[in-house]
Amino acid sequence: MKTLFRILPLFAAIIFFSCTKEEVAPITPGVAPSVQVEYRVYAASSSANVFAMMPVAGQTALAEELVQMDRMTYSVTFEVMSGTEVSVTAKNSTPGPEEVTSEIYVNGQLVKSASANAPGQSASVTVIAR
Repeated sequence: MKTLFRILPLFAAIIFFSCTKEEVAPITPGVAPSVQVEYRVYAASSSANVFAMMPVAGQTALAEELVQMDRMTYSVTFEVMSGTEVSVTAKNSTPGPEEVTSEIYVNGQLVKSASANAPGQSASVTVIAR
C-alpha cells in the first residue's frame, strides 16, 4: 500500500508536467482582417469603360474610378478590410453587340461575375469582400 501512495503522486506529476500549452495568437478586438480583391474585365471590342470602387491613398474609404480600356482585358488587385463593399461595372464604349464581362475575386476565388452583350447595357458586380 505504501508503494501505491509513493507511485501515485509521481505518476500524477509526470502527467501534469508533460502536457504542453497550446499557443493561440491574440486577436485584436475591433480590427477586421484584410482581404485581397481583384477586378477582372474582359471586353471583346477592346474598348470599354470600367467604373470601379478603388481604395484612396492614405484612406480606408473607397472611391469610384473610371478606367478607359484599350485592350481586351483589364485587371487590378488591392487589399481592403473584410466586410467592405466592392463593385465594378463595365460597359462597351462603342455601341455594339460585343460581350463585356466583369468579375470580382476575393483571396483568389471567383465570388461573382456578370456579362452583357446588348448595346447600351453594362456588366455590373457588387459584393461584400470577406
